[in-house]
Amino acid sequence: MLLKSNFGLLLCSILAITSQQALGRENILERDGHAVYLYPRRFGQEQPAVLQKIRDACGGAVCGTLAGQAVTPLLAAQPECSQQDLADAIIDASKQFDAATAALMVAAAVEYRQVEKNTPPDFSTNPPTLRNSVFCQKAPKNPELNGLVQAQDPANDPDLFFDPALKATVRRGSQPNTAPFGGVAANPPAAPQEPETEPVLEESPAATDCVTAVTVTVTADAAQATISDAVTVTAGTPAATTAAPPAATAGAPAGADFGSCTVPEIEFGVGFDNRRETSFRPADLQSFNHGSAQNIAIITQFICDTLTNSCRANQAAKDVCAEAQTAALAATARTGAQADAFNAVFGITTNFAGVAVVDNTGRVVSGGADAAAPDTLVATQSAAAAASTPSSNVVGNGATGAAGAIGDFGRCTVPEIEFGAGFDGRRETSFQPVDKASFNHGSAQNIDIITRSICDTLTNTCQADQTAKDTCAQAAAAASAAPAKTGAQADAFNAVFGISTNFASVAAIDDQGRVVGASTATPPPANNGASAGNNNANNNNAGNNNAGNDNANNGNGNANTGNNGGAAAGNLQSFNGNLAGVAAPVVTALGDGRFQVTGNAAFNNLRNALVRSCDVQNNQCANAANASGNQGGINVGACNAQQAQCIANANATAN
Repeated sequence: MLLKSNFGLLLCSILAITSQQALGRENILERDGHAVYLYPRRFGQEQPAVLQKIRDACGGAVCGTLAGQAVTPLLAAQPECSQQDLADAIIDASKQFDAATAALMVAAAVEYRQVEKNTPPDFSTNPPTLRNSVFCQKAPKNPELNGLVQAQDPANDPDLFFDPALKATVRRGSQPNTAPFGGVAANPPAAPQEPETEPVLEESPAATDCVTAVTVTVTADAAQATISDAVTVTAGTPAATTAAPPAATAGAPAGADFGSCTVPEIEFGVGFDNRRETSFRPADLQSFNHGSAQNIAIITQFICDTLTNSCRANQAAKDVCAEAQTAALAATARTGAQADAFNAVFGITTNFAGVAVVDNTGRVVSGGADAAAPDTLVATQSAAAAASTPSSNVVGNGATGAAGAIGDFGRCTVPEIEFGAGFDGRRETSFQPVDKASFNHGSAQNIDIITRSICDTLTNTCQADQTAKDTCAQAAAAASAAPAKTGAQADAFNAVFGISTNFASVAAIDDQGRVVGASTATPPPANNGASAGNNNANNNNAGNNNAGNDNANNGNGNANTGNNGGAAAGNLQSFNGNLAGVAAPVVTALGDGRFQVTGNAAFNNLRNALVRSCDVQNNQCANAANASGNQGGINVGACNAQQAQCIANANATAN
């Protein structure tokens, strides 16, 4: 007897017998002649394992921040390229580390790019339909991500996609982002760079621009020079010496179609991205999403690239953008006149030339484009150079020319590198340029990254002469020859330019805040009771400097300098705050109008040296607070309050 319960089994048996094996040819997605790899990895948890790999790749604040940022791009409502952007940011950040750490970060970025993105089902159907995530249509910035896309849930309907921009279901083939790179070859990414090479850019490690390198040849009055982001400026017919922007036309240029983007415009001012100094940025960050930069070439190149990569602008619009780039470069560098010149080509009238130029300490260094540019800077030469040249090298006005012992550095200062902990929120010791206005680059543990950036900038931006470039090459070689990842490398680099520093006395620290190497400097001889210049006597009691006098400090080197005990002998930093047991570094006078911050750079201004001492103390205090979990009254807020008191004291002392 056939029971109802057996009908299901009978039906399955019949289907199994009558079914035939289905055969078909697999369609392999391709890009630039290479297969596009699709990995069927599920996103079945809030925190995929790759996030921990990102966090562990380099340790410290850099990878911790990246790991935290990596969660958001995987959410359903995020733009289609946000996951690729974050993977590019990880690879960009890897270039400041050693080769082993960089390799771990790149591997984590590659894995992260292929993680499945959250996509909500279509609940308008019953049962709900599972949908795929749409694909990014921009080429990745870094070649390691070439051909990689996010995984899709194999259970999804292969013909349905969720588009976060439309917040709706779209069918395969109805729009380009339902297939990787629109089903066609995308613009190829920039050629691979050497592992330790970083582009000479001014943006933060977190910047994520999915752009390809584009070479634009323009005519300028400078010798051949390569601008950041592969903008090539070739010598030709001299440009007009006036910085006046071209005549504006009414509305957008005729025939120019900017596609999905607005007409490009650049603004100039202070406060962009929390900067103290004036900088440039796109006016419409939705169409041209890029952070601020002091070098307008970075912004103009990004805007013109975006017209191709995202906006789908026509050729007329791209040609106008190239003209605007040329106009901006011809105007006075780092002034609002460059923004005005760029905007005018698009028929937009602005008056950023009237905005005063401000440096990264908040000081006005130029009253606008009509004022004299602050290109004349004084740098100290070595004693050997002084034998044949004046003791001060006037930079930027051609005073030294080819005859200068170390060269003419154009509009930049004489290069100098510092070594210490706390740069860019790091726990570990690293290197960075002293003058970020001239050489705007973040810190790095490998000094070769910094020296390469500095020497490139002499060509790309500073318009330095050949002697200066040759000196920089010698300094870079000297730094490489010194013990790796120690302050001695910074000292060796600086010495070639005639700058005496003692970063070799700074102990190397790892990214956990632990000392991993003793300083390489020879310790100074012990002080046996006499302090240089004051016979170890109390300066308020002149003449009482006999041996054994009660006013003498026998062996401790802490003579009173007449400031009511606020500082030790020779120490001009009188601030006594010491949260978490961290004191402000000693500031001493070098005797030539310059002031040395222990473990840091020398300054031509007492106030700047004292403020740097306050900043170093604040960084170390914050590190200690974070390491303790901000417990026991020692927290970052308290450290910041202490820093404000220290800076106020510095202002009073310097005045």
